[in-house]
Amino acid sequence: MNYTLPNLILESYWGYKEFRDPQKEIILSILEGCDTVALLPTGAGKSICYQVPAIMGEGTCIVISPLLALIKDQVSQLKQRQISAEYISSEQTIDQQSIIFDKLKNNELKLLYVSPERLLNKNFLEIIHDVEISFLAVDEAHCISEWGNDFRPSYQLIKDFRIYIGLQIPCIALTATATEKVLFEIIKKLNLRDVQVFKKSYERENLSLHVIQTEDKIGQIERTLNKYNGSGIIYCRTRNETKNIYQILSNKGFDVDYFHAGLPLREKLQKQKEWTNSNSKVLISTNAFGMGIDKDNVRLIIHLSPPYSLENYYQEVGRAGRDGLTSYAFLFWSENELSQIFSSLTQTISSKTEYKKIVLYLYSIYGIAPNELPENTFEFDLMSFQNKVNIGRNKIINVLEFLSNCNIIQWKYEPTDSLIQFNFPIEKLDIKNAFGKDSEIIEKIARKISGIFSYQIKVNEKKLADSLMISPILLHEILVKYSKLGEINYIDGALQKIIFITSRNEFLIFNDLWAKFKQIQENKLLKYKELEFFIQNKKYCRMKLILGYFGEKSYHNCNKCDVCLNKIKKNLNPSSDILSFIAKGPCSREDIYAEFHSFSFDEIHHFLQELIAEKKIKLLNFNMYSII
Repeated sequence: MNYTLPNLILESYWGYKEFRDPQKEIILSILEGCDTVALLPTGAGKSICYQVPAIMGEGTCIVISPLLALIKDQVSQLKQRQISAEYISSEQTIDQQSIIFDKLKNNELKLLYVSPERLLNKNFLEIIHDVEISFLAVDEAHCISEWGNDFRPSYQLIKDFRIYIGLQIPCIALTATATEKVLFEIIKKLNLRDVQVFKKSYERENLSLHVIQTEDKIGQIERTLNKYNGSGIIYCRTRNETKNIYQILSNKGFDVDYFHAGLPLREKLQKQKEWTNSNSKVLISTNAFGMGIDKDNVRLIIHLSPPYSLENYYQEVGRAGRDGLTSYAFLFWSENELSQIFSSLTQTISSKTEYKKIVLYLYSIYGIAPNELPENTFEFDLMSFQNKVNIGRNKIINVLEFLSNCNIIQWKYEPTDSLIQFNFPIEKLDIKNAFGKDSEIIEKIARKISGIFSYQIKVNEKKLADSLMISPILLHEILVKYSKLGEINYIDGALQKIIFITSRNEFLIFNDLWAKFKQIQENKLLKYKELEFFIQNKKYCRMKLILGYFGEKSYHNCNKCDVCLNKIKKNLNPSSDILSFIAKGPCSREDIYAEFHSFSFDEIHHFLQELIAEKKIKLLNFNMYSII
């Protein structure tokens, strides 16, 4: 083996001369045909560990990843580097998939990305049977474990897929968040043999972690942004929150933007590009943003509210300081908020009775009998469903998402393209005015969309309306009209949709899957309680707690987190530092507390009273201090 070739490929395609530790060892393990596990923290460069050997190897590397958004981003980046990569998804048309499969058969692809659900597709399995596969890469491998942060039952399919393609084909499993228990599950459930495990320390010496209890979150954000310059991310819980915080901060002159999954694709790409190229912009986002980002100089991560687990928290703060320079992470919280989050989590958990009621009604509204598998896509009205079963919305969503992850259904909660199929015979188009005043439009649609008489075709209604030179409203009205008449099979993309993937099997759903569902829910509560302990902790170094959580021993404190700094300053009197801070200009008690947050409000108040008594500072009004 040419041991210099990986470095040449790295420099040629990525522009780096040297690998980070232990990237090259992982790459060589794969090239030598070994089953491999790579446990690397966020920002350590996991994707390069399988992309470089994919370029070097004969055949195509099959990459299994759980998130379509991440898959698209990875493929886009690879194509920009002139690396032959594609992905297959249910969003693509049959023609688009055929083009990709032709490339695959002709050995023109180095990487093919798929979701684990794709491993059930008979057409895919038939095609892949005759394809030369260099190796299998399983990204976000912790998803295979019921003890993992984001358990996806569909990952269980990978073991059988490995048998199908041949266990002699090596497999690499990659993750940024795996405890010892999860690592054991990954090796066992992927059927990895003589496995080589590479684990980089989760410790990030350049990260300064701060967890601050406060009721004034907006004020804390403002003070933090004023103190710490540079590009950053503010994580919020909801889409509305991202926009509201953006409006508040932009009105105050901060260089900010907002991002969430519901934005149009073009707008998302533009926002991401502007943020990536900026040295100062702060992006206010839901956790939809961050996976696979390629930005080294993120200086600041702020959590407006606690996430749901330590894995989520550390993955998100790990997006800061990838260039090795000092970076800061702030998490703001309140006691009331912790109780509310735990309560909201418990309200998403269904009892077995509720779980059964949701599933049975789901089958009954579409008239699906035992062992039946309908071919059609159905519209789904969540509000109507909720009213009928009289169960909380969040519980219904939780069950549907679980069934979707288990490949029982495919449920689209986000708006997508519409589906159209013509039910009338094609000869009807030859009859003059068969559809009255709409005949010309119906005929144009038939001419523009091939296959519309044979199966449901995905259609962007706005683009179709533009090509027909009519308004989207008029097009929608026509489609609804003829759908009611039975002439057209029309599924409105603005509504939610359900596709049944597996035949109705109540024994499976109410036994094996119920047990998994129950375990996942209990695990969610456990993980949140672990995070709660981390947040309320005032005794132990925060980095040390995180390392211990991931099974890594540490014999030293970080001396950078709020707990460590509080211990260092505990016996110090910061009066002279506070005096110097106030000397820069009048400031509020909140400004002073933000600067010296290792001390409590009461301690800061005490020091201020001392300085006033010594006539070194004065109170300008009820909350502003100035030097005398």
